[in-house]
Amino acid sequence: MLKLKKSCRIATASEPYGDFNFILHRFDRRITEYRSRFEARRFDFEIADWSILACDLSDFGVRVVGFWRASQSRFSTANLRFHLSMVFGRKKNQDAETLPTQSDSETEGTHISETQEPTAIDIDAEVQQQSTPTSHFEIDPSKPLHAEVTYLPHPANCKTSGGTKHWTCNHCKLKFVSSYTRIHIHFFGAPVGKKTEIRRCSVLSKNNPYYETLYNRVKEAEKNGVAAKSLKNSVLLKNTGFKRKIEDAFKMLERDEVDMKIIRGLCANGIPFNVLRNPQFLEMIQAIQKAPDGYKPPSYENARTSLLDQCAREVGKELDPVKDTWLTQGVSIVSDGWSNVKSEPLINVIAQNSRGATFMYADAFSGIEKTGVVIAKFLREAIEDIGPSSVLQVVTDNAANCKAAGREIEKVYKHIFWSPCCVHSLNLIFKDMAKKFEWLSKTYKRGKGIVKFFLNHTHALAFFRDNSKLQLLKVAQTRFASHYILLKRLTECREALATTIVLNSWREWVNKVDEHTRIIANKVGDTIKDEDFWDDIAHILAVTKPIFYMVKFCDGEGPKMAEIYERLDNMKGQIKEAMTLRDNKFSMYYPEVEQIVVQRWDKMTIPLHCLGYALNPKYYDKRYLEKLGPGGMKRNPPNQDKEVIVGVLKAFARISESEEEEKLLREQFASFHMKKGIYALAGTQADAVTMDAIDWWATYGAETPDLADVAKRVLSQPISSSSAERNWSTYSHIHSVKWNRLNGPRADKLVFIHSNIRLLSRFSESYKAGPNKKWDINPESDHIESSSARLEEMVWENLDA
Repeated sequence: MLKLKKSCRIATASEPYGDFNFILHRFDRRITEYRSRFEARRFDFEIADWSILACDLSDFGVRVVGFWRASQSRFSTANLRFHLSMVFGRKKNQDAETLPTQSDSETEGTHISETQEPTAIDIDAEVQQQSTPTSHFEIDPSKPLHAEVTYLPHPANCKTSGGTKHWTCNHCKLKFVSSYTRIHIHFFGAPVGKKTEIRRCSVLSKNNPYYETLYNRVKEAEKNGVAAKSLKNSVLLKNTGFKRKIEDAFKMLERDEVDMKIIRGLCANGIPFNVLRNPQFLEMIQAIQKAPDGYKPPSYENARTSLLDQCAREVGKELDPVKDTWLTQGVSIVSDGWSNVKSEPLINVIAQNSRGATFMYADAFSGIEKTGVVIAKFLREAIEDIGPSSVLQVVTDNAANCKAAGREIEKVYKHIFWSPCCVHSLNLIFKDMAKKFEWLSKTYKRGKGIVKFFLNHTHALAFFRDNSKLQLLKVAQTRFASHYILLKRLTECREALATTIVLNSWREWVNKVDEHTRIIANKVGDTIKDEDFWDDIAHILAVTKPIFYMVKFCDGEGPKMAEIYERLDNMKGQIKEAMTLRDNKFSMYYPEVEQIVVQRWDKMTIPLHCLGYALNPKYYDKRYLEKLGPGGMKRNPPNQDKEVIVGVLKAFARISESEEEEKLLREQFASFHMKKGIYALAGTQADAVTMDAIDWWATYGAETPDLADVAKRVLSQPISSSSAERNWSTYSHIHSVKWNRLNGPRADKLVFIHSNIRLLSRFSESYKAGPNKKWDINPESDHIESSSARLEEMVWENLDA
C-alpha cells in the first residue's frame, strides 16, 4: 500500500493528473472524499484509507501503479484516459463498459485542470454517450485488431478476470469472451504447440487480400509497438526456437486454397481419393513446389508422346536390379489372353520370380487365329528377349492351344518346362464334381437362385440389408472356387435370410408383385426354410473346404514351388478325412471324388513340382515326419516317394547341359537328402524348419554348390498365371470405355509404367507400414482383381472358418 501511495504522489506531478480525477469520478459515492482530497493535493492518506480504496478497486487496483508510471513517458491525455477506463470499467454494479471514441483533440477539450471543480463535467452523460459498442481504437495503434472487433456491453453480475471482454468479430459476426491475445488467435491462429481454444475467423480467411493487409499491419505494429510484449501467444513475432511459425511454414490460407484446388481436380477427373496415399503423387507435389517461378505443366501432346516414352525408359532402368535376379534365380514367363474395350484380342507377357511379377508387354492378335503354333512363336520371342538361359518355365492356362504351345516350346528349349496354371486346374475340380454329383449341382443351383432373386429385386434386397451386415456375393465377383464362396456366404447370412422372409413388409411386398415374381419369391422362402438344404450345404462345404484352401494358396503371389506338391497331398488327405472319418452324408461318394482329384493332380503336376518338393529341406525334418498327415496318412521324406524321385530325375535330365552335369546333380542330391557334411550339423537342420527354403540354400548350399544353384532357381518360380490375369485388371482400368481411343502401343506403355512402378514400390519399407502402406489398394473399391492383397481382403474374407 505504501508503494501505491508513493506512485500516486509521483504521478500527480505529471501532466495528466486531471484525467485521473476524471476517471475517479465514475466510482460510486464512497470515494467522493478521496476525490476532494486529491483535487486539493492533500496526499495524507493513511494506510487504512488506502485499504478501503483498494477494496473498491478490487483486483484492478494494482494496475493503477503501472498506468501512472506509464504517464511519466508523456502519454497523451486520451491515451491515459483509455488505459484507466479499461481498469475502472469493471465496476461491480456497472452495466456497460466505457471505451473512448473521441480523438485526442476532442478529449483534451474536456481536460480538467487543477483549479476546476469536479462537478464541471457531467460524468453520467459521458458514460452514457460512451456505452455504445465500438471497435475503433485509434488511440492505441500498437493493437490494430481492436478495429476488427466490436466490444459489447459488460453483462451485469458477470465476473471476468484480467483483460477479458465481450466482443463480436466484425467479419464472421461470432461472439466471444476473451482477451486481446485470443482476438489475435481468432484472426491468425495459435502458435506451434499451442491449443487454439477459440474458433478461427472463417470469413477473413477467405478474403485473401484483406487478410494479407491486416497481417502485415499487425506484424508491423507488434514490431514497433508494445503489443507483442503483452501477447503471450503471438503468432507473428514470438520466437519458437527451431520450429518455424505456422504462417511462415504452411501459409494456412494459401494451403486451404491449394487443398480445395486439389480436391476439385480429383473430383472433376473421377480420380479416387486413394491417390493421396500414393508416394508418386506426393513426389509430384514436392517437385511442383521446387519448380521455378512461372512453371507450367507439360502440354497434352508432349505428355502423351515424348514424355511418356521417356518415363517408360526411366522405369525400365529402375527395373535393372530386378532383372539382375533373373540370372541368379531364374525367371518364369507367365502369359494370359484377354479382349480389350475394342474387342481386340491381346496376349500379355509377365516375367516372374521371387522378386515379383514384371510386366513386359502385350500384343494384339486381331485377325489372327490363336493356334498353338502362333502362341508358341509369340512366347519364343519373349524367351529370346529375356534370355533362354534365364527362363525355367512358361505358365499359361489349361486351354488346348496353350498346351500345344507349351509342347512346341519344350521341343525348342529342352530345359524350359510348360506348366498349367494350378489355380485353373483346382477350379476344374469344382466343375468336375458339379457335373458328376447331382447333390452338389442341385444344392449350388438352389443357393445361386436365392442370391440371384435378392440381387435382382431391390425391395427384397433392401429388406435383407436391414437385417444383415454382410452382402450376398455374386459368382461374377469371384474368379475361382465360386461354389464354395457362394454357399459359405449363404450359411453366414442364413439367420438374416430367415428373418427377412417372416417380416410383414416382406409378405406385403410379395402379395403386391406380379404372379411370376410371387411364385419365385415363395420358392425362395421355401428353400430358406428347408433344413435339408442347409444340411446339404454344411456337408458340401466340409468336402470342398480343402480344395478352397488350396486355391487360396496357389492364387497368392510369391514363389510356391517348394510347397505345391506336399500341399496337394495334404488336400487329398483332408478330403478323405472330411468324407470318411466324419459323419458326412456323402461319404459313399469318396472314391469318385478321389478319382477326380487324382486325375486333375496328374494333369497339373510337372517334374519341376517334384524337384521343388524334393529340394525343400523342411520335409526331411524328423519332427515333421513323425506327425501324421491329414486323414491319418504317414509322412515320408521326398526321397522315399517313387513318383517324386522319378520327377526329380526327369528334371535333372532336362536342366543339365551334359551327362556329367546330370550325374553331379544326382550325387549332390544324395549328399543333401542323406545329410552329409554341413547338412548333418544341428544348426543346419534346425534352420531347415524355420528359414525360407531359398534363404536356407543361399546360406548352407556351399556343400553342394551346383545343386544349390538349381535349388535357388527352381524354388523361386511361380505355380500359377494369376499375376498375368490380374494384369488385365490394370489394363482395363487404363484402356477403359473412357479411354477407348488409346492406341495399342500407348496403352501398353501406360500399363508398363503403372504395373512396374507398383512392383518397385513394394520393395520399400513405406509400403509395408506408415501412411503409404499398401497404397495401391483402394479401401473404397470392391474390385478384387486389382491386387493379391485386395484378393486376400475381399474374396477370402470371412470364408476361412
